[in-house]
Amino acid sequence: MIADTLQKIVENSPGAQGAILVDADGIVIDQFAGDSSVDLESMAQELSARLLALRQMAESLGMGDLREFVLKADDATLAVYFLNNNMFAVLVLGAVANLGKGRWKLRAAAASLNSEL
Repeated sequence: MIADTLQKIVENSPGAQGAILVDADGIVIDQFAGDSSVDLESMAQELSARLLALRQMAESLGMGDLREFVLKADDATLAVYFLNNNMFAVLVLGAVANLGKGRWKLRAAAASLNSEL
């Protein structure tokens, strides 16, 4: 079920290359790679520790829980959405992609992903 939801997010987000659901320790729960050249698992493991630090920073600054994070680089964009139970979903978008639609699809699927956990 989770893989189906991730697949729908990728297929309905122009320029998306893959999506992955990860727990706070960097353990992959499920994934869908629309582009086989994207190493989603390595990306998720690298992100998990850094996202934990960002969440702690937001808390220490009195900002509350971190809900969403976007990392834009030359060749790819990562849209991260935090779910319940310290899990997060990452949508990997190519250099030419519709970030707004991808973020919206990821956010819209959050309730579905939470219910499937």
